[in-house]
Amino acid sequence: MSSWKELADVAAALQNLKWALGLLSTMEQSADGIWIIDAEAQTVYANERMAAILRTTVADMVGHPSFGFVYPEDVSQAQRLFDRKKEGDLFPFRFRLRRRDDTPVWVMAQGTPMKNAQGAFMGIVGTFTPTD
Repeated sequence: MSSWKELADVAAALQNLKWALGLLSTMEQSADGIWIIDAEAQTVYANERMAAILRTTVADMVGHPSFGFVYPEDVSQAQRLFDRKKEGDLFPFRFRLRRRDDTPVWVMAQGTPMKNAQGAFMGIVGTFTPTD
């Protein structure tokens, strides 16, 4: 028979799952593109809106380098922005991204660094709105 502690742990886990599913639903319904990258700038999540902005699919984004959507001449600027976010910069910025069909799209981006409980950088959650 399960102890009350085990039952309470299961109930808490279910509550956390319910919260996470609600958050995911909200992210999918967002009017903005949402793009989450890890500490190595690899895409770990993108909503359908972000994929549409880049004229690609979520499947073509997840697991791939975020810098693949940057023009070669803009990579050093993108790296500087990434490094600033790693240091905790919360300021929005305007940036040119490269769509899958190689056309440019200017976006207003807000990147928020993610850190673990020990304060180590884990990646960035970004919201993107086309400006052109």
